[in-house]
Amino acid sequence: MKKHLTPLTILIPFLLLLILIFSYYIYLKLPSQPNLSKVKTIIAKPHYPLSFTGIQEAKESYTVYYNPSLGEMPDILVTNNATVKPHTPLLEYYNTYIGKLIVAKKKTLVSIRSLQPITEPLSLATINLYDQIAELQSRLRIQLSSPIQGKVTILHSFPSKSNTKIMQINSEKRIIRVTITESQLSRIKVNQTVMITPKSSPLFTGRVLSISSTPFKIEKNKSMYHIIVSTKAQYPIGYHFKIESGAIEFQVPTSVIYDKHYIFVTQNNKIIKRKIKYNKSQKSGYIIVFNGINIGDKIIVNPTSSLLQNNE
Repeated sequence: MKKHLTPLTILIPFLLLLILIFSYYIYLKLPSQPNLSKVKTIIAKPHYPLSFTGIQEAKESYTVYYNPSLGEMPDILVTNNATVKPHTPLLEYYNTYIGKLIVAKKKTLVSIRSLQPITEPLSLATINLYDQIAELQSRLRIQLSSPIQGKVTILHSFPSKSNTKIMQINSEKRIIRVTITESQLSRIKVNQTVMITPKSSPLFTGRVLSISSTPFKIEKNKSMYHIIVSTKAQYPIGYHFKIESGAIEFQVPTSVIYDKHYIFVTQNNKIIKRKIKYNKSQKSGYIIVFNGINIGDKIIVNPTSSLLQNNE
């Protein structure tokens, strides 16, 4: 029996052929995804014009030194790690030599009084002895008190040499002390925000609290100044930080430059051409970019025009 072709049987293969041709056309027109696995990139990390080293310190600190001229080995009146308030007695000196003088003058006073009738007024010599004894009594025991509130650290309980540190009192509030040069002084302002980077913790921001008006150290053709920066109290005294300030810049190798004014960055598996503004860096083979780069950008090294063509 002879089989007849219907319009439908002819149309279906034709439609399938059209779909295949159209799909292939769309495939050719779709942008090809560049293979970025073989493209070398660097991560953009911020660079700050000013960089210093700072040390965590107590906002207020008071050190007690051994002073033999005040008396014998002092009695320490506070315990290690105790918290004291202003005017709290810290230690007491006893002057043995003055004690002996007092005893001698009291004996002299008794001798004079024994020869003088009770009914007679005190002689000038007796009055002078009383005054001398009172003055010596005021110097027999000398207490040193804390001028600040803070925590006590006993350093030497039995000092033997003059000016030996006996104890130190540190306030609970902390600051970072930073040393800067005179050339950097004009670029730092009070209340200026700075970036603080601990050795093994996330960075945080601080604020310039004060700037010394006089140098603490003068070297040949250079003076050194202190600035005080706010901090977090969780870091111990003596902890070192990297302090950075100024507008964010990026120091990158010259090998990332394309056509003098551009760079290529990768984003969402695509390559983006971006215009940058930059200056030469003091470091050979590098530039300082101040516009056109964001923190964390993946910048292509040795970019070529073929990367853009494959990206289209």
